[in-house]
Amino acid sequence: MNIAILAAVFVTVFLAVLAATGGKKEDDLMSRLDLSQRRESAKKTRLQLGKLIIGGLTSRISALKYPWLVKYREDVRQKLNQAGNPAELTPDGFITLVFVSITGMIVLEALFLKKINIVAFGIFGMLGYLLPNASLKNMITKRHRSILRELPNILDLLTLSMEAGIDFNAAVNKVISKSEKSPLTDELLLMQQGLRLGQSRKDSMTEMSKRVSLDALTSVVSAIIQADNLGASLGPVLRVQSEQMRIERFQLAEKLAHQAPVKMLFPLMFFIFPSIVIMLFGPLALKFMGGVFEGVF
Repeated sequence: MNIAILAAVFVTVFLAVLAATGGKKEDDLMSRLDLSQRRESAKKTRLQLGKLIIGGLTSRISALKYPWLVKYREDVRQKLNQAGNPAELTPDGFITLVFVSITGMIVLEALFLKKINIVAFGIFGMLGYLLPNASLKNMITKRHRSILRELPNILDLLTLSMEAGIDFNAAVNKVISKSEKSPLTDELLLMQQGLRLGQSRKDSMTEMSKRVSLDALTSVVSAIIQADNLGASLGPVLRVQSEQMRIERFQLAEKLAHQAPVKMLFPLMFFIFPSIVIMLFGPLALKFMGGVFEGVF
């Protein structure tokens, strides 16, 4: 009888503790879910507010028609096309980004340096202007190098396809479908889309050349257009251009190799050379200082 009573009391206490603990966990879980939902809602609100502010600034900038701004807008459009425009920015959107960068750098200068100085504002504003433009220029350089590196291989594939009896447009489609996604295949795809919309081969290739603004690709496009106008076979022309592109790619590799020692000079002088000096002359300096102190004391 006593054993039964003890067992009943144990089961009752165990169930009560389990219920209390389970309810607390459930409450904690619900509170965490509610907190995460509130955080997501606040994050979405901030993003919508940021988009609204950026969109408002972009619309205001797009309404301006100053001559210098129109010229700068065209220059930005050309640079965005050269970079492939990965963020799908409009020229006015990039100008808004530059404006926000300039304002942000000036605000940072006022907050951290706590100096209200026209010269400091000008320096930080110039930094804010240069940062987005330098990033865009770096993207253009990387894209041009990628196109120049891949161009000979694409020309070889086009040559083989055309020598096998396929016309130029079908050869380009075959190369696009069989090659990995890259800046050059993206440009070829845009060229083919222009052909499907009714453009002539000359116009679509000329637009691609202007869009990329790379001398090597412009040379290839000019040779193809000239051969097409003369009615010559494109296979030998593409093979000659492929060999020429390989020579230019080799020359670019040599140029970069010659620039490597100059680029290594800064880290060598400011990081490696001081460490070597400390390792070589540090023990001698310590020994000399020890002898000086022994003579004094």
